[in-house]
Amino acid sequence: MGWGRAFTYLKHRLLRISDTPENIAKGLAIGLGVSFTPLLGTHFIQAGLLALLMRGNAIAAMIGTFIGNPWTFPFFWWGGFSFGSFLFSFFGIKGAENLPETMSLTTMWELLWTEPWSLFLPWMLGGYILAFLVIPPSYYIYLNFLKAARKAREKAKKMRKKNKIKRPAE
Repeated sequence: MGWGRAFTYLKHRLLRISDTPENIAKGLAIGLGVSFTPLLGTHFIQAGLLALLMRGNAIAAMIGTFIGNPWTFPFFWWGGFSFGSFLFSFFGIKGAENLPETMSLTTMWELLWTEPWSLFLPWMLGGYILAFLVIPPSYYIYLNFLKAARKAREKAKKMRKKNKIKRPAE
């Protein structure tokens, strides 16, 4: 029951946050965006601070970082690194041109030890740009989801009250 229960808990937690759907959606979008960045140990901190700066919900932002997980990180990071490498080569900035055509785990670790900036700087640049590009559209997706979920929750609450049915145990 591990992942299913965790997902259900997070869904209920999000719907019960006492904040506007706009602020919660803003926090979730920020959490998703931060997942594109390579600074793995700081995603919670980045998301929380950015949510506070943008007047979003910090708890929702931290929950939003769970979208970045061991299954999605490779795709997010590949996108960030590829985009950053493209920008480096487009503007003629040295750094990413020394990278091999194909990257294996062994060559990646070797590069991290011998030329860390040739791998990390494009990844960092591309990751942060993608983060800020992903936040606006994901905000609207989350906002529509939250509004629909709250509306359904209110409707279910009215139906239970009308029919005097006790709420089922969750």
